[in-house]
Amino acid sequence: MSTLGSVHVAFSLISIGAGALVLMNAKGTRWHRTFGHIYATSMVGVIVTAFSIYDLTGNVGPFHVAASLSAVSLSAGLYFVLARRPKYNWIEWHAHWMSWSYIGLIAALIAESLTRFIMPRVALLLEEHELWNVFWSIVVVSALGTFAVGWWLVKTKLPQALGTVSGPKS
Repeated sequence: MSTLGSVHVAFSLISIGAGALVLMNAKGTRWHRTFGHIYATSMVGVIVTAFSIYDLTGNVGPFHVAASLSAVSLSAGLYFVLARRPKYNWIEWHAHWMSWSYIGLIAALIAESLTRFIMPRVALLLEEHELWNVFWSIVVVSALGTFAVGWWLVKTKLPQALGTVSGPKS
């Protein structure tokens, strides 16, 4: 693994851990904000390094598009908490965008882990064009599965989590 790849993985692991701590702590508390700052900062590192990695195709590719979507969800989540707008429901907007930022990160983790586990085991059995089909099938199916579970969790669990927000909603 290159130095850039190692830095990308390090930022990713910090983001995964900090994001999990954000989810586990009561919303609006000092710890929520502290781990949220760590999450946001490390996610910027993940996104910047992702834009610098071209090993898979040699060009801008689908993972750069995913990094762009990640930048959008993170930026939107940060916008709503920093602007405190719209005045009466900025917390909900912040929570939804940050939830999707984390879901995207977990989708990337699962896709990366599955491809790293499965691909070496099937590489000896398949032709190169078949390997690409297996690779992209794993990436797409695991990402869609993660997004489906994430959508369900946001729909069912986020309202409960937002009921524990401490402090004013202004």
